[in-house]
Amino acid sequence: MTYELKLTQSKAYIKSALFIAANIALPHLFHLIPGGGVMFLPIYFFTLVAAMRYGWQVGLLTSIMTPVLGCLLFSAPAFALVPDMLLKGALLVGVAYFTKKHLGCNLVSNIITVAAAFALAGVLEWSFLGANIAFQDFVTGLPGMGMMILGSWLINKYIK
Repeated sequence: MTYELKLTQSKAYIKSALFIAANIALPHLFHLIPGGGVMFLPIYFFTLVAAMRYGWQVGLLTSIMTPVLGCLLFSAPAFALVPDMLLKGALLVGVAYFTKKHLGCNLVSNIITVAAAFALAGVLEWSFLGANIAFQDFVTGLPGMGMMILGSWLINKYIK
C-alpha cells in the first residue's frame, strides 16, 4: 500500500513549508542535549517523512531548503556543513523514492532507505573528506537513524 498523496502545486508548497519549519525546529530541540545534533541527525527526519509520504518533489524541496534557510536565519547549520547536508538529504530522498516505488511505504523500505542513503553518503564523504567524517554518522548517528526509521514509519502509517 502506498501513502503518497497526489498534491496540487500549491498544496505541495504548503506541505513543504510545514516540513521545512519542522525540520528547522527539531534540531534546535535536539541541540539542547549535549551531542544531540550529531547523535540524532534531526535535520533529516522530516525530509524522510516528506519523501515517503508526499513523494520526491516535496522531499527534495524539504531537503534543500531546510539547511539553506537554517543557515541563513539561525547560522545553524554552519555554512561549511551545508553542502554535506544537501548531499545527504538528496541521497535520502532519491533512495526513498526508489525503495517506495519498489517496496511500498513500510518499515522495511524505511530501513533500507536510511541504511542505503547514509552508506552512499559515507562512500562519497570518504572520497572527499576522509574516513573520520564518513564513519561519523554510523558511529554516533545510529540512535538518529533508528529514530528516523521508526518515527517516520509511525507517522506515515498512523497519521492521515
